Amino acid sequence: MASQLDRKVFAYGDWGYFDIWKSAIEARTGVQITPDRERALTLLLKRRMAEANCFDVEDYLNETLDDIRGAKEWSELVDHLLVKETSFFRHRASFEFVAQWVKQTVNNRDFVAPLWVWSLGCSTGEEAYSLAMTIDHSMRMMGREPNFGVIGTDISREAIFHARRGIYRKSKIVAVDESTRRDYFTQVGEQLWRVNSDLRRRVCFLTSNILTDKSPLIRRKLHLVYCQNMLVYFRRWKRRELVNQLTSHLDKKGSLVLGLGELNNWVPEGFRREAPRSVQAYSRIESIEQGDSL
Repeated sequence: MASQLDRKVFAYGDWGYFDIWKSAIEARTGVQITPDRERALTLLLKRRMAEANCFDVEDYLNETLDDIRGAKEWSELVDHLLVKETSFFRHRASFEFVAQWVKQTVNNRDFVAPLWVWSLGCSTGEEAYSLAMTIDHSMRMMGREPNFGVIGTDISREAIFHARRGIYRKSKIVAVDESTRRDYFTQVGEQLWRVNSDLRRRVCFLTSNILTDKSPLIRRKLHLVYCQNMLVYFRRWKRRELVNQLTSHLDKKGSLVLGLGELNNWVPEGFRREAPRSVQAYSRIESIEQGDSL
């Protein structure tokens, strides 16, 4: 139950509407509104109502939950509520794992190009572009012509809009080493850098909700699913359900990379936790038995 301070945001008779919003958000996005987030949600609803010049809680609720009339407002609520901090090459150990995984996968005699990777919860694109840079560099170091595609998805329309532009402030790329910056970025303003067009063409960004997962591009069999720091938004039982859903998209030698601690010690059926332990990665047992483990 939300705190007494939260209750002051809504009139006493309106508090039942908050529970309806909370349930709707959890049902539509799968995101768990924990007690510490209830305060943020009440303030967000209050602000959105003021910006929409709406002073009746019931009217705002009905407009927002209406699939047609409330589409834009619903999108705004989700964008503001699910703000995620992201950066290029976040959690370096995972990208080092991906680099080794690329070499192992591409060198496998059964591999047929192109290599397909899915970046879930990609936010404003840093993760998806980081994966593309890692794959591109690994293939070139192997003397191979880069042949791959990265699909980046996020529930936020605004985040996907920014991801497609591929333009970032200098502060966003300070952690990118000089060699990578030189190879994959072009300065387009005093404090702005853009991902080069050759790399951007290899990354497709889509607005997608993991609970519905209806995009035709995601229905193809993938070699790698990369999903970092997104499952923490879901209840633990839901995380396992979603991971099983994600592994169904992988081909017979596919791998899955998650954020550390998101599954604890649970391992999806038919998969095995990969080394090193500083990375939460899984590969199908079938590929391990055939001598293809990393």
